[in-house]
Amino acid sequence: MKIVALTKEEFDAFAYKHKYSTYYQTSSYAETSRYEGLNTFYIGFVENGSLIGVTLFLHKTFYMYYKYAYAPRGFLIDYTDPKIVRNVTKGLINLLKKQHFAFIKIDPPIICSERDKKGNIIYFSNTINFILDTLKSNGYIHQGFNKYFETYKPRLTAFVNLQEDIKVLYGNIEREAKDKIDESVLSGVEIQLDQTGNINELYKFTSLKNKKRKRRYYQGLYNNFSRNNAIDIFFIKVNTNKYLQNMNNKYNKELAVNEELSSSIQDTNIPASNKQFIINQKMESDTKLNYLKNELVYATNLAQKYIDYVTIGAAFTIKHNNGVELIIDSCYDEYLKFNPRYVLIWELIKKYKSEGFKYINLNGVVGDFNKKDLGKYSTLNHAKLSFNATVMEYIGEFDLIINEHIYEKYKEKTSGKAR
Repeated sequence: MKIVALTKEEFDAFAYKHKYSTYYQTSSYAETSRYEGLNTFYIGFVENGSLIGVTLFLHKTFYMYYKYAYAPRGFLIDYTDPKIVRNVTKGLINLLKKQHFAFIKIDPPIICSERDKKGNIIYFSNTINFILDTLKSNGYIHQGFNKYFETYKPRLTAFVNLQEDIKVLYGNIEREAKDKIDESVLSGVEIQLDQTGNINELYKFTSLKNKKRKRRYYQGLYNNFSRNNAIDIFFIKVNTNKYLQNMNNKYNKELAVNEELSSSIQDTNIPASNKQFIINQKMESDTKLNYLKNELVYATNLAQKYIDYVTIGAAFTIKHNNGVELIIDSCYDEYLKFNPRYVLIWELIKKYKSEGFKYINLNGVVGDFNKKDLGKYSTLNHAKLSFNATVMEYIGEFDLIINEHIYEKYKEKTSGKAR
């Protein structure tokens, strides 16, 4: 087997058609990574004169003159062929060792299993153990079947199949999620597609979720992926007048109920045996009325501060092949009560379904399906999985050590740090 350098055009032509093709293995992503100070190169694996695999490598010096190489979402090769895995591995070690690389990291999107929203396995790969053993026998160290976000990329992601009829897609949404969507829309929540490439506004929200990523990274994503119309930016807004009107209607409706209950309590014609039930209802209504009064005050102040709209969150997606990936969505904590993520996901489903895409990847979820309280991840999981999403569980992350001593230095350097 020969390893050859590729132009980005040669790389993209092969990568786009591969089984494991993702936007991470594109020249657009490579160009974006340079905004974060990463160097890139493209290589191909040639056997009997034919290109049988490719990979994009991101690399960076981390200790003295030693570097690591990361193939985001793994090499684009046939992992079920032990000969290919062996030859690719041997060739890479020989090549990169001379260039002072200490290790290679990969995280291929090889599916272990597919799970339903409750975590039940609906499909299990009959080749996963064979692939795992093949990689391990060639020196790849598996970083484990993690359930959270300990690795570079999420190991579990939520997919929604868009090939169903839109009525079926809506029918599959959990009742609680539908109620949240309806209430949010009534409260004036709207999802607006940005046509201007407003990265400054986007960064206000993405920086809330990922403080390590600088504005230039998102500018790079937009610059590179917008060339092929492959990126969409969305802003989540609240129509403050509509929100105020909704709160006013709710308050007046509950006030009428409360006054009627007060009259019933004073009505001497109602049997005493029914009075306690009415009193209990009145107490519940008092509590609700007090809550709505506070919300009405809040809505009034919001409408005065923001005459028409207030932007409460943002999100962006990348389109690749026949699918769409929700890269990140974020919202100011103050406005989480509007349940913006539910509206966002439903609007994305409708939009990309109408444009002919086959699926939308809602990105990472937590794998503790039987744990009732997931802390800060509870809302994340519920919002994504309530749309009847299928969870794809990938094989995970691997390190291939080239220089063990320097690799240990890397582990010491990164120990305890969030990725």
